Amino acid sequence: MRTIAAPFIPWVGGKEKLVPYISQVLPPNAHQLLDPFGGGGALTLGLPTCPSRLDIYNDFNRDLVNLFVCVRDCLLSLLRELDFLPLHSRAEFDDLKALLAHDALPPEEMESWEEKELEIASSFPEEDATELIAILKGKAELRNVRRAAAFYKTSRGSFSGTRSSFGVKRNNIRRFRYQLERASKRLQDVVIENKDAMSLIPERDVPNGIVYCDPPYYEAEQLYEAEFGKRDHVRLFHVLKACKGYVVVSYNDCPYIRNLYKDFFIITLQRDNPMAKKKKSVYRELIITNYDPRQFWDKQLDLFEEPGAKWTMDLVHIPRKVLKQ
Repeated sequence: MRTIAAPFIPWVGGKEKLVPYISQVLPPNAHQLLDPFGGGGALTLGLPTCPSRLDIYNDFNRDLVNLFVCVRDCLLSLLRELDFLPLHSRAEFDDLKALLAHDALPPEEMESWEEKELEIASSFPEEDATELIAILKGKAELRNVRRAAAFYKTSRGSFSGTRSSFGVKRNNIRRFRYQLERASKRLQDVVIENKDAMSLIPERDVPNGIVYCDPPYYEAEQLYEAEFGKRDHVRLFHVLKACKGYVVVSYNDCPYIRNLYKDFFIITLQRDNPMAKKKKSVYRELIITNYDPRQFWDKQLDLFEEPGAKWTMDLVHIPRKVLKQ
């Protein structure tokens, strides 16, 4: 499968490499696709548009949603900002910090800043990074282009896009322009929301729609910014079990999640793990559905390769009763 666009920002738990698998079990004639834990937007961006399908991207992180809105609606302004956000000194870092705190820069400083066309570099000491992250946790107004540029840059300049650890790392933002342009085109037909996923799912659930959930992984919640505990996993299960539409969930493979979703179909997606010290070690993920995925499954696509690893896909659990016919 050839994806339409790729995620333009690194994000914990990104599904870019799994889109070919997830997409092949999706009902092809659905009238709506809801991505309530949108994150980097791998599935939403990767799927081609369909005139008869309404696509909805949602995330609880307001800065992330602001960035998506700006990529969709204000791309030229955003690209201009990304060309003019240098950070080569403590003074420039303070300017960025003031921007994220919604403090306006004096006009003379603004003009001076915009005259600089420099290659962007990120070098945040730990104490500065902590201060910056605290500001980013505040609320952003949607279509705030300068804040979106700052959020994008700090994500690109951090390890794995977490913004929780920063190091010396050169980032020429212009390298990512083509990626942003493709994403902007794809997002033109996408509704972008900034709501709590648990509330949005029943609100947007329709019989001929798809709800694709990629929640924080069980016992890996500390890697995500949003708080999501064991009770939230249970709450999500009950919300999804009550859905009238088609439900698809991505999870890490563990006994707790398998047992929790025993009323659903469960598919394992696994590959050899060349990074593990043990021989024949494998890495597994789950794709969980409330309908029989075999009716849409293209068996010719159930194996694909990436450097050093082979992915395989197997249906490992069939419930006694099918929730969605």
